[in-house]
Amino acid sequence: MTKKVLRNAALFFGIWFLVMTIYSLVTYISNGPSYWTEFEYLWKFTTLPGLVLAAIAALGTLLSNLPVKKGINWIILLLLIAADQGIKTYLFSLNWEELSIPLIKPVFFLEPTQNTLGSYLWVLLKFEQGSHLFNIILFSVIGFFFVEIWRFYTSRKRNSFWINGFVHLFLAGLFANIIDNAYWGGSLDYITIRPFYTFDLKDMYITLCELFLLTELIDNKLLKRLFKMPQEESKQLNKAYFDFVKSDLRSLFKS
Repeated sequence: MTKKVLRNAALFFGIWFLVMTIYSLVTYISNGPSYWTEFEYLWKFTTLPGLVLAAIAALGTLLSNLPVKKGINWIILLLLIAADQGIKTYLFSLNWEELSIPLIKPVFFLEPTQNTLGSYLWVLLKFEQGSHLFNIILFSVIGFFFVEIWRFYTSRKRNSFWINGFVHLFLAGLFANIIDNAYWGGSLDYITIRPFYTFDLKDMYITLCELFLLTELIDNKLLKRLFKMPQEESKQLNKAYFDFVKSDLRSLFKS
């Protein structure tokens, strides 16, 4: 158990450190040195959030031995969504456009900004306009197929803390995104990592769900198997998945 705790903590920390290093290099090349000469900035930027993620990984590993019920725990899911939407409701009640509150100087600040495109993906792709209805439909379809992957996986493999945590965090982020597009007219992001980007609680859910999924794949040694899977076996697995989805769709339309 100790080895798993250390391994997962190192995994979560290492991925954060790697991603932030890439961000740093890109920003350094684009804008030149600014924050990169300040030791206080560098260690808080690269290390502090990584330690928080490592602590989550260690706690999750300790909890992973507990029995996990199949299916969605709707109370937990609603609490996750309520936390995200509650913060936004409070910020919208304030003069949020003028807020700039240091959380951990000189890196993290509470600086709300509304992404009216409705998704960070469109920001990365440099879209100038977005359709909230399109976002709702697109992410609903993506959500359906991811939930089907989860159901397909748990019907053939074990139901573990990591895969269960993955689907709850994913659905919380998905539903929060749909609410943002349908009700708020876009996502209100509020935590800024200077000089990179601003994010919200649902973005943290999505980041964690990706780490949870990766941990599940490593625990079951599935990464190596997926990469080395024979072509015929891969085709059979894909066919089994799509048959599973078709069966679910038939049941849905019949009901």
